[in-house]
Amino acid sequence: MRESRLEEDLKRAEVVYDGLVQTQRSVGTMLAEVIRRGEDLDEFKRHLRELPHLIWQADLRSTELRHELLDLRAKRAQEEYRRAGKEASKTARSLEQARKAYVEADEAARRSGLEAGRLAELRDKELRHLQELHRVQEEAKRQHSQGERQQGEVEEIQEEDEGAQEQRSDE
Repeated sequence: MRESRLEEDLKRAEVVYDGLVQTQRSVGTMLAEVIRRGEDLDEFKRHLRELPHLIWQADLRSTELRHELLDLRAKRAQEEYRRAGKEASKTARSLEQARKAYVEADEAARRSGLEAGRLAELRDKELRHLQELHRVQEEAKRQHSQGERQQGEVEEIQEEDEGAQEQRSDE
């Protein structure tokens, strides 16, 4: 709001200044008009003496307003520059933190990948060992079953032998 007010004041001051400069340019024409109408030349001379001072004041006022407006814009630009610098600094810190986090995550992923590979190898080794144990167990069961059958056959043979021996002894 202050900037727009300054711009309006500056425009008015420049209009006043331009009007006074235009008046100074047309002094000859105005003098001829005063003489033609028969008006008081002393009054005209007094206005003529005041004119350079009025032009100087109008120029001073418009220059002051222009300076104030530019100063306001420069301060705003400096503040914007300061804020942008802070944001750039924050962004740079965030970028550096993100880089560090990426490096850490990448390293953790690499270690996890190596650990996963090592554990997969151990799992496969344990699986082979488990399969071997199951195979040995099945083999032991078969041998045990076969041993029991053989034992049963041996017992049958022994019973038959005992039965035959008893028959012979009865005979």
